[in-house]
Amino acid sequence: MTFNELTTKIQIQHTQELSAFRHNITSPPYKAGTPTQLNADRRSVRMGPVQSVEDGNANLTIVADVEGLAWFTADKGLLGSCITVSIAGHRRNTGTRVHLPLAECDAWIEAILGGSWITHVYRAGNKVAADGRLDIASYRLFLDERRNPVSKPQAVADSTLRSLAES
Repeated sequence: MTFNELTTKIQIQHTQELSAFRHNITSPPYKAGTPTQLNADRRSVRMGPVQSVEDGNANLTIVADVEGLAWFTADKGLLGSCITVSIAGHRRNTGTRVHLPLAECDAWIEAILGGSWITHVYRAGNKVAADGRLDIASYRLFLDERRNPVSKPQAVADSTLRSLAES
């Protein structure tokens, strides 16, 4: 199955879950207040378990952590937020961890965040093994204070982040 076919299948099978999850992770991560209080909050949003579209015996759990950049970095004056999405797979019948195909993980990110934001997404962690499978897939998206996607701020010191387009 091609990447676009995977993304389309995910969007068709999980329309309602994707819509609710996307809304929960892209809404402001802060409570109303003065500029010094903005983006100092953190929350986690969970979707799943949902069935893998490539492995009928696997379920995926998708968790997003949304942090204000003031919480996420040492620069307490930095406005904006970081969305970290992690995807883990488990056998449906035993609950044991399964390795995930990279293409399906990337398709889930595309389905969650949409095409216009995908060019700003970074894959986190070590490079993928030669077989193209991951234990846990992790992605990051940085947003400015108006919730527009931006490049990784210099204050973010994570050297394992690679642009999704380049990795």
